Amino acid sequence: MGIRQLRTLIEISETGSFQAAAEKLGLTHSAISMQIKSLEDELQTELFDRTRRPPDLNPTGLRLLGKAQEIINLYDSLSEAGSKAGDLSGLLRLGAIPSATSSFLPEVLARLGQEHPRLHVRLESGLSTELTRELIQGKLDCIIITEVQRLDEALKSTKLREERLVVIAQKNIENEKIAKTKDGDIALLSQLPFVRFNHLTGVGRVIEQSLKNRGANLREAMELDSLEAIQRMVAKGLGAAIVPENSLENRTNLLVRPFGKPSSTRIVSLVEKHRGQRPDLTGILATTLKEVLST
Repeated sequence: MGIRQLRTLIEISETGSFQAAAEKLGLTHSAISMQIKSLEDELQTELFDRTRRPPDLNPTGLRLLGKAQEIINLYDSLSEAGSKAGDLSGLLRLGAIPSATSSFLPEVLARLGQEHPRLHVRLESGLSTELTRELIQGKLDCIIITEVQRLDEALKSTKLREERLVVIAQKNIENEKIAKTKDGDIALLSQLPFVRFNHLTGVGRVIEQSLKNRGANLREAMELDSLEAIQRMVAKGLGAAIVPENSLENRTNLLVRPFGKPSSTRIVSLVEKHRGQRPDLTGILATTLKEVLST
């Protein structure tokens, strides 16, 4: 059993097929198949359900996948131990919510690339719930998400920043009048169709709890996964919404008001396992994140 075979197994899982893994690794489909067949022969068990197209990992394959990732991480750690001090190398699998990838993460990744050229970051964008699940399953090393009240006991978090929540509506004379009334934020939300951010996401749950605390009775018009899409819908006069203020890249045609007094907030955190395989890599990421967000 070799490192190359285990890396191939992981690549098939991440890309979804033998062909996609072959293209990413620069190999032929037959070479990938031979590596997996050799691994199955050595283990004396099948790892894929070949009745499906494309073949999927079977329960045995899924169990091996987690162990394979642990072995790869340990192997990369040994390689890192042989490098000169401060010269980090290896693969960091990072997951992040879309608002992070479109705001501060580009600067963070650019700095990491300049300071640690042998460090490779594989970035996956997704919702907080999805990323948390992949972190627990060992598919990611760390994630940047909206922190919720309860984290899995195997995880730990580092607060990165606190973002103010705001109510947005189309900027017009009528909405400006509503916003100036008592509890103008709730008035806007009550009198206009409510464009909700997916209530199953981290920020969606924060918003839902804040609305419950204030006893708001809203007329829901749509529920979306994209903060950018919500902003565009609102700018076209299709309703009002609650979003993190930092997500507003363009305020043209938008009326923006704080949500609550004091304003409700969401916390964006870096989350990893207590016993992660690459604490050296997640540690330097945390340091760089704090440096960028403090400027």
